[in-house]
Amino acid sequence: MGDARDPLTWSGIPYHLTEAGKAAGFITDGLPLDPRGWRSRSRRALWNLGRLARGDRRGGYQFSSGFLEALWRPVRSRVRGAAVISCFPLYPASIANDAAVEKWFYIDLTFDQLFDYYEVRPTVGRQIAADARARERHGYHQARGIITMSNFAADSVHRDYGVPRERIHVVVPGANLDPAFYARWEQTARAPQASSGARTVRLVMVTTDWKRKGLDRLLRSLALARARGLQATLKVIGCTPEELPPELAASPGVTWLGRIKKDTDAARFLREVADADVGCILARYEAGGSVLREYHALGLAALATTAGGMPDFMFQEASITVAPEATDEQISAALLTLRDPRQIENLRQAAWQRRREALWEETVRRLSAAMKRTDAPVIYDGSVRLP
Repeated sequence: MGDARDPLTWSGIPYHLTEAGKAAGFITDGLPLDPRGWRSRSRRALWNLGRLARGDRRGGYQFSSGFLEALWRPVRSRVRGAAVISCFPLYPASIANDAAVEKWFYIDLTFDQLFDYYEVRPTVGRQIAADARARERHGYHQARGIITMSNFAADSVHRDYGVPRERIHVVVPGANLDPAFYARWEQTARAPQASSGARTVRLVMVTTDWKRKGLDRLLRSLALARARGLQATLKVIGCTPEELPPELAASPGVTWLGRIKKDTDAARFLREVADADVGCILARYEAGGSVLREYHALGLAALATTAGGMPDFMFQEASITVAPEATDEQISAALLTLRDPRQIENLRQAAWQRRREALWEETVRRLSAAMKRTDAPVIYDGSVRLP
């Protein structure tokens, strides 16, 4: 939940799409759907008490009809006669049933996937989960079209909600990188150069969720690969060693950079990520993995699992993949393929050649094509999302 014009909302996806869309003349503005404040907190507390009094679980207020109506009420006059794109799989009923609003979805997961694949269902009241799912299905069928960020999500929209394939489009989001700083980086960046001999492989991993994203798996597998002759280092951006078990925090060859804010320290973020050969994400489950777009936009190869929608987020010819359930031994074997410097350079060259395809500029072009550029203004909604 938050303001689509704020770079801190939902990993920056609403902000970067809004800005890239405005630059292309495709999006008019982002909606400030921000429910923060004591009134919203009070309503949430009372709502949860009401759920418990009825014998249901607390949790799921952000899916409730009352919350969504209150969230959208300040912008109702702006969206009549407009085309609206929502990342959240629910519109309030007043908009879902309003023929004067051209409704689109741009989602990473359906509620079926959020509740079960992401194992959120136990934290949401049973009644609200069922009600939200029913309203979600109704909204999809009322919308002009549903755009998903991966085939993984598209399959659920069709299979679980009965939406015809011809009304579903797949458009992968762009890298959440500041375009001005990216342009400056690109002016001085060089295509990967062929190496004449063995050298140290530079790995990087960007995450603040070490367990789901598989940082523990990477650290254990890297230790195995180093013991078998791989010369490699790892930079970790986001997580700090204090967040991990002590035996992992003490892994050799690892530099812990902590959190680097993209909104206030964009140049350093680009510099630290770009100064690597391979970007890693070994997620156990994942909607897509926007960090893969950032790795590729900066000319990096990727080491990743094929969990969820991740295959659509990576360039296959620039990536080494393992199964989501891969063992440490199997991940170590994948790392050991990087002992051949030609392997690294081939992967990086592939990423470099396609780097601009990973930017929001390309995403906006594809979104525009999918929506066939209606005459109505297009407003992007960075509405409600769970962490």
